Amino acid sequence: MALTHLGETMKKLALTVLLTVGFYGCSTGVPTGVPGLEKVGATVLRYRGPEVELALGYRFATLSLGEEWLLLDVAITAAPGKVVEVKREGVFVLTPQGERLPLASQEQFASSYASLGPTLRRAALAADPLGYFNRDIQCSLGFFAAPGEALVYPSVHLDDRRVCEGRLYFLVPGGVQPGRWTLGIDLEETHVRVPFQLEAR
Repeated sequence: MALTHLGETMKKLALTVLLTVGFYGCSTGVPTGVPGLEKVGATVLRYRGPEVELALGYRFATLSLGEEWLLLDVAITAAPGKVVEVKREGVFVLTPQGERLPLASQEQFASSYASLGPTLRRAALAADPLGYFNRDIQCSLGFFAAPGEALVYPSVHLDDRRVCEGRLYFLVPGGVQPGRWTLGIDLEETHVRVPFQLEAR
């Protein structure tokens, strides 16, 4: 009788373990406490919102404390059934002190391009892979380009078949400081806010 009871208990325990593993195994990220935002890598965040979904890679930013330029890697697509325009002037970061810094202009980027050469090479090596979206069409964000190499655009149009990737550049007076930063994108209907932490090493 005791053995039968023990056997039933073990079966229930095994089923509970399997259900628990199955439930948590379906998750690809760690909740962050911010609605729609999860951590999917050491320095990668994935955001799902009513208008857009994006992946943010900030590995190189963690290596750039004190530097004048903040570089963020982004892949962005429209939410299912949506068509969205992301305008350059709607992209910004909030510093740990709450200051809003706009996306650098193409003119600022081009004038600093020669001196940025070593930084860009290091950023390319440190970039996080952002292939989190299964989309038919790949495109570039098109906000920045090396001088004379391509056109830049004031906005990018997204739908749920297209994912656009690119690097965002911000000029930071006084240099990049440790603390809680936030990538912001103001859209027609919603405001995207993706907080990320830069820690001194």
